[in-house]
Amino acid sequence: MNELVRGRASGSIPGSISRRTISKNVLSTISLSETKRMARAHTGAIHSLSIDHTEHRHLLSVGTDMSIQHYDLASYEQTATCARQIASTSHIANAHTSLISCVAWYPLDSGMFTTSSFDCTLRVWDAETMTEACQFDLESRIFGHCMSSTGAHALIAVAADASAYIRLCDLRTGSFAQSLLAHDSSGCMAAAWSPVRPFVMASGGIDGTLKLWDIRRADSQLCSFGGGDTKAHDGSVSSLLFTGDGTRIVSLESSKPSIRVWDVARPNDCVTECLLDTMGTRGGTGSGAVQMALTTAATLYSADFELLFCPSAGSYGGGIAAVDMDTGKQIALLNCHFAPVLCAVWRPDHLELYSSGTDGNVLIWCPPAAEELSDEQKSIRADTWSPINE
Repeated sequence: MNELVRGRASGSIPGSISRRTISKNVLSTISLSETKRMARAHTGAIHSLSIDHTEHRHLLSVGTDMSIQHYDLASYEQTATCARQIASTSHIANAHTSLISCVAWYPLDSGMFTTSSFDCTLRVWDAETMTEACQFDLESRIFGHCMSSTGAHALIAVAADASAYIRLCDLRTGSFAQSLLAHDSSGCMAAAWSPVRPFVMASGGIDGTLKLWDIRRADSQLCSFGGGDTKAHDGSVSSLLFTGDGTRIVSLESSKPSIRVWDVARPNDCVTECLLDTMGTRGGTGSGAVQMALTTAATLYSADFELLFCPSAGSYGGGIAAVDMDTGKQIALLNCHFAPVLCAVWRPDHLELYSSGTDGNVLIWCPPAAEELSDEQKSIRADTWSPINE
C-alpha cells in the first residue's frame, strides 16, 4: 500500500489504477458484520432477497414457509451483545400456497413489489398495506422473474419450469403481453434485463443455453451465446445478470459449479471463466435457481471495479465466493452459514452484502473499515495489559 501511495504521489501510477487497487483491497476484507445482525423471521429456507432501488433501506425476503418478510434496515434495537438487531417490521403469512422462489421491488418506487412461486402464480403487492394488487397465472412452477431497472416499460419477464417460453407480463394491463420461444420444453431458470437497453433481455435455460433478446423485433432472438451448436453451459443456467454498463453477462452453472462472463458484442467466446468449490446439495429445498449479487459500478473509489458474490460451498456447508470480474479469480470465500447459500444481494452506498439460504438466517457482511463500533465494543478490543513498570 505504501508503494501505491508513493507511486500515485510521484505520478508513476495512474489514478485509475490506484483507485481500482484500493477498492479491491477494501472489498477483499469483507467479513461478517460485528455491529449489525438480522433477527430470524422465517421458519424454513430463504430463496430470494431484494433491496429497494430508491432508498436502499427496505429488504424483502421469501422462502419455503410461504411468507414475505419486510425489514427496515434503518430501524434497529441495541442488544446486550452490542449488536444492532434488525427485526421484521411487517410480514404476509401464507402469501402463496407453495414455495416462494423470487421477490423483487418495483425499480422506480418502493410502494410496490412482486413475488413468484411454485404455485404457478406471479403476484403484485402494495408495500404500504401489504395486500395483493393483482396476479398472473403461468400454469408452471416459476423459478424467477425480473423487471427492467430503466423504467421504460412495465413488463415482467418470467422464467418457468417445463415451458419453452419466456412470458412477459404487463403491469399496466394486467395481462400477458408477449411469449418468447426461448428454450426447450424443460424450461427456463433465469432471466435478466439489460440495465442500459430497456428492451434487451437475456435468458438461461435448463438445457444449458443462454440467449439474448430484443422484444421489439419480430425475430426477437439476437444471438445464442457459445456459437453455433455449442451451448453456453453443459448443465442448467441457474442464475444470470448483466454488469452495470450492460456490456457483459454473467452466467452460473451450479452443477459444476462454473461462472462464465460473456461479452454481449462477441457472443461466441467466453471472456472469463471461474470454477468454484462444489456447492453441494440444496437439502431438498425444491428450487434449483440461485441469486448472485454484483457490486455497483462506483461502489467505492473505482468506477471500473466490480466484484461478484456467488453462492458456494463453505467450511460449514454454505458460503459465498467473491470473484473479481476482470480476472475471474476468486479472491475470498465468506463462511458463516451452516447450510447451502441460495441468495445474496448488495446494498449500494453502504458497502453491505446480505445473504441467506437453507438455514433460514439472513447475514450481513461488510468491510471492517466500514463499521462504527460502540464505546463498549471499543473497550472490549482495547489493550488491557498492565504497563511494564507495574
